[in-house]
Amino acid sequence: MTLIGLGVAAVVVVWLVFSVLKKVIGLLFLAAVAFGAYMLWQDPALRDRVIDWIQGFIS
Repeated sequence: MTLIGLGVAAVVVVWLVFSVLKKVIGLLFLAAVAFGAYMLWQDPALRDRVIDWIQGFIS
């Protein structure tokens, strides 16, 4: 392989790694949001505290 071929291969590998990482981070973010929503749904006291905290910013 020539040096140019190795450079092109490296660019392709880096592009693939970052595109996969972007998808994994997005899925982890969605999982965290879903888990947070589940926690608020299951714990009314926590949900009320969060609602009060948010209303503190609005008013």
